[in-house]
Amino acid sequence: MENKVLRQQVEELASKVNGEVEESFGVLILKVKAPYIIETLTAAKNFTDVPCDFLHDLGGSDLVDHFEVVYQLSSFRGPQLLRVKALLDRENPVIDSVTRLWQGANFLEREAFDMFGIKFTGHPNLKRIYMWDDFVGYPLRKDYVTEPIEVRNIVRQRIEGE
Repeated sequence: MENKVLRQQVEELASKVNGEVEESFGVLILKVKAPYIIETLTAAKNFTDVPCDFLHDLGGSDLVDHFEVVYQLSSFRGPQLLRVKALLDRENPVIDSVTRLWQGANFLEREAFDMFGIKFTGHPNLKRIYMWDDFVGYPLRKDYVTEPIEVRNIVRQRIEGE
């Protein structure tokens, strides 16, 4: 990691929000618990001299024992990159929406909701974006069960054979 100023500010922020700092392939990763996400991302967006003010991407991740929402940040004014991972409880995956910080998070949060069932508190229009409204379940969860292709073929044969 070349940017020592960014590392210093991320480490100071981590101590304030009880987070952990890691590095992977030259990108700093700050892991925090879900209740700290707005405080964390607001601070990162306003870092002195190295603001991480551009949200590239946001996505959900199922790690079996918990969920994560991963925020990929960079800057309009510099080369800094920061990945923030918010850890969520598997039984009640709820986190604050960041649409008030970045309007572009709107559809990204809807995607994470639709695919993982992660609820974003304060989202202006949290509803499914890919799956139909009465679809049951969340397809990217590790515990989501799909029916085997053999079952679909048997059902299709019965329907076509009648």
